[in-house]
Amino acid sequence: MGKRKYKKILIFGGTGFLGNSLIKLLLKMDAEIILFTRKTSSGNAIVKYKSNRNIKIVHWNFTDYKLIEENILNSDCVINLCGILYENRNNDFFRIHSDFPALLGKLSSKNNIDSLIHVSALGVSEFSESKYSRSKAIGERKLLENFPNGKIIRPSLLFGKGDNFFGQFSQMASLSPFLPLISRNTKFQPVFVDDVAKAIINLSESTKYKETTFEIGGEFIYSFEELLKILLEIKNIKRILIPLNPKLMMIPAYFLQQLPKPPFTVDQMKLLKKDNILDHNLPGLKQLGIKPTEMKKELVNIYS
Repeated sequence: MGKRKYKKILIFGGTGFLGNSLIKLLLKMDAEIILFTRKTSSGNAIVKYKSNRNIKIVHWNFTDYKLIEENILNSDCVINLCGILYENRNNDFFRIHSDFPALLGKLSSKNNIDSLIHVSALGVSEFSESKYSRSKAIGERKLLENFPNGKIIRPSLLFGKGDNFFGQFSQMASLSPFLPLISRNTKFQPVFVDDVAKAIINLSESTKYKETTFEIGGEFIYSFEELLKILLEIKNIKRILIPLNPKLMMIPAYFLQQLPKPPFTVDQMKLLKKDNILDHNLPGLKQLGIKPTEMKKELVNIYS
């Protein structure tokens, strides 16, 4: 039991919101990173990493197993952040959220990797009516079947500069006098993106955590409506909130999800029927030695 010292960390899906935060912290620790990305070399996230001697960028696609195997051979720790919020093609959820973690589990076992950390999502279930939720839950199970020592992190709604939730609604509020209040009473337990990144690092560095699955959320629970009101209060603007029922939103969502980057989908409406909060049966930030960052204080830094 104790601390591990890693030479090389292999990261999948590291150019997203959580990935940027994680890589920033790892670089401060002088970690050596192999960053697998499906994005083109012109992407902003890639450009800023190109000149960093501690990062090796590997361009790949999900079918290129050989490229993964070549790089996993020289790695000590594998971190999977790959995830999508909507499908561009049928079965994308299961390909990315289920099949890929299963493959990583197999390759990590075959190559005797010390640590495999997989970021899933809070509240996922194989019995959910949402394909996103089902595919994530199946991915967790398959990964652990192939690599029993793997660690699963399930974060609630992430917040921070450039996040999907507050960032999107802030942008909307600057363009429109109205904001859609989809499922006003659905509850969330938002967690600061850097806290989740620290949780990943703590799990990767230490052998003392025997539990498999960690649920990561902030200190407080808020309804969808409360979150929007907090954002408007911090921005010091007034907007009319239009309550919308997720069941009634299924019809517009069906048409909107045909867009290349849909504002919302039918599957997301299904997700909003269920609260996204910790159930307290699993370890979280406290057990990982992390004090949750206060949401309001952080949002004031970003939006005021």
